Amino acid sequence: MQHLVIAGSILLAAAPGEALPTMADVPALAKAAVARRIEVPPSAIHILAAKPSERMPGFVVCGRVDTGTITDGAGAEGGERFFVVIPGNFAILDQDGKGLVDSYWAANHCE
Repeated sequence: MQHLVIAGSILLAAAPGEALPTMADVPALAKAAVARRIEVPPSAIHILAAKPSERMPGFVVCGRVDTGTITDGAGAEGGERFFVVIPGNFAILDQDGKGLVDSYWAANHCE
């Protein structure tokens, strides 16, 4: 972080970093975020919606993961659901709380 002193005040300026992701980067970043959370092959991760966020800078991604045989009901209707925020690669899954994923999906018009 660089500090600049201007008229007795300190102005903080961010150091150059990685470029912000583009829409073309989003599918790969979302799949990587989900793969870090659960061990599944990339072919098991299906993106249903990827779009610019209406509430924050960046993108939101909704999808499902083919999890095979599911015994707890969390992944009903074709697999476990996920929600990812890019940048940040923050991923939540049905296993983190079905109600939480419901809230994110509803707020971001995923279905």
